[in-house]
Amino acid sequence: MELKEYFKILKENAKLFVFAVVLIVVGSFIYFALKPISYGVSLALNITRSGVQQTTDYRYDDFYRLQADEKFSETVVQWLKNPRTAMDIYAKAGIDSDKMSLRQLAKIFVVEKLSAQIVSVSFSATSENSAKKIAEAVSEVVAINTESMNKNQNEDTWFAVVAQNPVIVRDKISPFIIFLASLAVGIFVGFWLVMLKHYLK
Repeated sequence: MELKEYFKILKENAKLFVFAVVLIVVGSFIYFALKPISYGVSLALNITRSGVQQTTDYRYDDFYRLQADEKFSETVVQWLKNPRTAMDIYAKAGIDSDKMSLRQLAKIFVVEKLSAQIVSVSFSATSENSAKKIAEAVSEVVAINTESMNKNQNEDTWFAVVAQNPVIVRDKISPFIIFLASLAVGIFVGFWLVMLKHYLK
């Protein structure tokens, strides 16, 4: 079928095509207007020490410390990916997690080791107040886990985790982006609806 034939079919079914496009564009704006407000949160955890480990050769102090910090950073990452930790954090923040599945709990926090001494934690919250509470709870639970682990060490140098102030930003999508995306989907759906109607005649 030639291109002009497609245009002819679309012209004959212009009302259906326009209706489909308008419906999807308007529906998209209504969906995002009614969608619950959410906030994106980014929290940086700094790995530090409460003491300095002495070695027989001072030149290796920083090297061994950096290696140990890196291993501990990986431990913190695994803690925050664990459903048990997520439940503890939500409990401290006063948020009910009983109805959440293990998969949901494991995906609450997006955790990344940025360097040997910095761990980035990202998550979403339904309000700015909840975001602050969860961020504080993350810091507290990680501190508790760290303290528990430190008790099992026979060293003068213990790990400590210091949380920076969280960055809290309201999630927004540009109306222009919504319009372009919904228009593209509307044209696609409208085209195939017209084609389907044409071939079912």
